[in-house]
Order: sequence, then structure tokens, then C-alpha cells
Amino acid sequence: MITPADLVCKDLTKDFDNFRAVDRVSFEVPQGSFFSILGPSGCGKTTLLRMIAGFQFPTSGDLLIKGKSMIDVGPSKRPVSMVFQHLALFPMMNIGKNIGFGLRQRGVPAAEIKTRVGRVLERVGLPGIEDRQVGQLSGGQKQRVAIARCMVLEPDVLLLDEPLSNLDAHLRDEMRALILRVQARANVTTIVVTHDQEEALVMSDRIAVMFEGEIAQLDDPEVLYRRPSSRRVADFIGVMNF
Repeated sequence: MITPADLVCKDLTKDFDNFRAVDRVSFEVPQGSFFSILGPSGCGKTTLLRMIAGFQFPTSGDLLIKGKSMIDVGPSKRPVSMVFQHLALFPMMNIGKNIGFGLRQRGVPAAEIKTRVGRVLERVGLPGIEDRQVGQLSGGQKQRVAIARCMVLEPDVLLLDEPLSNLDAHLRDEMRALILRVQARANVTTIVVTHDQEEALVMSDRIAVMFEGEIAQLDDPEVLYRRPSSRRVADFIGVMNF
């Protein structure tokens, strides 16, 4: 029996009034893989990610997670977790309560929450900081906490929206390594939206390059780099040997 892909998008389309933000996008993401949606600002990649998360519903098409259609299923009912670009940590809660928030919403017992929060903090390299306040953390530490808050829910699919865009170059390199390490250890299917070509090429098993709501090319990083399908893809990736 063939195991279905963790995520399948079939002809996903999203219209806003007279503007089509996503135009009949189709792809599959195998279990445990790292998939990037790469493109310039305004290409539709964030709208696509928000449809996967359930924050927006498609105008047409279908979206399946673990073989089940998610059309009309709200975000709280989907087996996904999302790290937002601006992190969205709760400043009035300490780190432990921030990370355990989703578990409390699900009615998980307090003792189990404490154990799982401690375990995920170790995984992201921040053991023992449960009692600290958000304002006491550096930018990189806040990023790790945001990832931990998603990973503690043990999602089938982890979504990252421009996760490294607000970090300096050194922290970006550090966080890339951390994300890949955590992703591989948990074997969680991960989808990242980015406009950073290097980030996508370094981290991904597969990359979908988007322009104007459509996927222009979907390939593994080496093929994308060495054999871009068009001049436009080559220009965007940065390959100069046309």
C-alpha cells in the first residue's frame, strides 16, 4: 500500500475581487521532507501558505493533509502548526506558558505540558528558560521559542513564514542549522515560504519557484540551480550562465 503524501495541493486557486493571487497551483510534499515556496514579494506564496494553514480558504481546488481534504476545515482543526514572520509570542506570558499555550487549549494535563515543554526547549537548545519573560530574550532566542511552541504540538505539517527575515546574517546561519536539525530529528514535514534564494537552496529537498500566482518550476535545488526552466527563473535564482 502506497502511503499518501503528507500534503497534496490540487489546482488551488485564490481570488480577491478582480485579482487572482494563486492560480491553479498543484504539488505534493512527501512525509518528512523540507519543501520551500520561493518567490518575490507579491507572487502569492504567503497566500498559498495561509490556505495550507487554514487562515484563508481557496476559491477552488483541493488541499489534502494525510490523505484527508482540509477544505472548509478551520486552522484549529488542522494538524498543522505555523511560525509567523513576526513570531506572535505573548508578552504577558513567560516562556513556559507561551510554549504550552496550544497544549492547554487542547486540555492536556499540566504535568504532561511541563514535561513536553521542557523536552522541546532542550531540542531547540534553550533548556531551563521556562520562567523567563519574552522581553528578556534575544531575537534568535525568540525565534527558537516560536519554533518550540509549534513543535510541542507535534504537528503533521510545520509551516514557516519567512522565518529568518528579521535576523542578521550570523543568526540566519545559526537558525538554518537549528531548523534543519529539529526538523530531521522530529521527521516532520516542513514547508517554508521565503524570498531568500540561498535559504531555499541550502535547506530544501524540493523548491517551488512562484511568479504571479503560478509555479514556474518545481525541482530539487541542484536541478533548479543548474537547469532553470526559463530565463526568468535563472535570473531570480542568480544563475548567470544562460
